[in-house]
Amino acid sequence: MSNLINFGRHTIAGALSSAGRTNLDWSSAYRLFERQRFDVGKLFDVPRKTVLESLPECASVVASLDDTLLRKTGKKVHGTSWRRDPLGPKFSANFVWSQRWLQISLALPENNGRCRAIPVDFYHCPSATKPGKQAGETELIEYRKKQKEQALPRQAVNRMVRLRKQIPPNRKLIISGDGGYTNKTICRNLPAKTTFLGRIRKDGKLFSLPDTVNGRGRKRVYGIQLATPEMMRLDENIPWHEVSAATGDKMHTFRIKTISPVRSKLSGEKDLKLIVVQPLRYRLTQKSRLLYRNPAYIISTDPTLSDVDILQWYLWRWEIELNFRDEKNILGLDEAMIRIPDAVETWNPFVVCSYSMLLLAGRSTISRPDKEPLPKWQKTVPFSRPSTNRYLSIMRQEIAEMSWKTNFNRFKAPPAQTWNPLLFIPDIKQAVIYARK
Repeated sequence: MSNLINFGRHTIAGALSSAGRTNLDWSSAYRLFERQRFDVGKLFDVPRKTVLESLPECASVVASLDDTLLRKTGKKVHGTSWRRDPLGPKFSANFVWSQRWLQISLALPENNGRCRAIPVDFYHCPSATKPGKQAGETELIEYRKKQKEQALPRQAVNRMVRLRKQIPPNRKLIISGDGGYTNKTICRNLPAKTTFLGRIRKDGKLFSLPDTVNGRGRKRVYGIQLATPEMMRLDENIPWHEVSAATGDKMHTFRIKTISPVRSKLSGEKDLKLIVVQPLRYRLTQKSRLLYRNPAYIISTDPTLSDVDILQWYLWRWEIELNFRDEKNILGLDEAMIRIPDAVETWNPFVVCSYSMLLLAGRSTISRPDKEPLPKWQKTVPFSRPSTNRYLSIMRQEIAEMSWKTNFNRFKAPPAQTWNPLLFIPDIKQAVIYARK
């Protein structure tokens, strides 16, 4: 809780300052992460079970998968390397010194058609360290082996298999990912009762189902090659039909084309369903001309899913991007100054888990978004759900009100508790003093 209410840099020292432990021994808190004194694998058990209990019985579990970069400056920080900046311009490949983390978020549906993504897994995925020029043949063989094992698609498959084991067998698991995860490693190694939704290129190669041939010889996997997804979009012989799906807090009508079943070398013998989504029209200003976004080409490894479900579940994938924004901009996930392996592998999942608990606690306790009055400078237009900043603001107000009612007892630093350093009282005064952003 102290890390959430922190007004300054979100480091371990900042969390201790918000907890009113500036004048006490800090070593126990640092050893908590440096020596991994709790099981990181079980850290997300409570958020995951809470989401599953909130879903209807036997309903499908929808998850989003994506990776993110945490920028660092220290050259000796564990797991750092030069990586391509996803926010760089398209005409130039910029590189940043950063760590790579893989996150899985479960979708918690809401009444208005949208969902809230709850992180249930945050895993460090560094690349294999390349040996020096003087390395022998044995070291090079070991490096190539680790390079395959630590590749991002292979790590994603391992995390999906782990998540599948944690979900009851009577529920289907639907995982959506962007184009970077729509490859052979993912599509051909999915666990049982798991469906993958991903985007493919507009010039991707698709095939029809093979003709049944009686006789000896190897069984054919692919039929004749079909037109590319872009050519199918332009083909007037394939009819468009309309479906409704929620984006943000509004329902939109999408024009789509459905081609099923098809096969691709990405999935091998698995049948696929292809959905071509026509871009929505939009205006930059009220008087500007209509513009269009790029069309989307979505494949599903389960052709029996309805078009509405595939489109809506894939649109929910955007919520994991909002998770990344909150974790970095609000919770300062990349601000902690830690570099040893155990601390790196422990602190960041700890912060993401606290973020998940905040979202679930806010959803269960705040029944109406307008529970607390809005400031005068904020728009009074009704909004569909509270933001993360709104949750933090209400939590800070409640802690401050509790402190006033107890005659500032909450503003006083707690007594020395060397026998139990985890039991602390959030201190608004120390959090304000530490703020220096």
